[in-house]
Amino acid sequence: MHVTVLLGGFLRHEGGGGRQELAVELPEGSSVRDVIVQLSLPPHRIKMIMVNGRGATPDTQIVAGDRVALFPPELSFNTFVSLGFRKESVEGRKS
Repeated sequence: MHVTVLLGGFLRHEGGGGRQELAVELPEGSSVRDVIVQLSLPPHRIKMIMVNGRGATPDTQIVAGDRVALFPPELSFNTFVSLGFRKESVEGRKS
């Protein structure tokens, strides 16, 4: 199956060959952990994981067409704050 992986910060150079976004082929039934292993990323340096814009863990199962984003500690807080300002999040807070 084909998934798109987005890498933040130094992870781009660790597993992405300098690219921010790359396509990865995995067997059906794979998890985020399989993406991390295939790209030879240091798991202890991944602080924030998202699958299709939602928080995830290494054990989160993925399916064809998913977008997996991986961020190091240096970027995880800024990314979390930025996501809070997405239009959908702000509109959802209106009462």
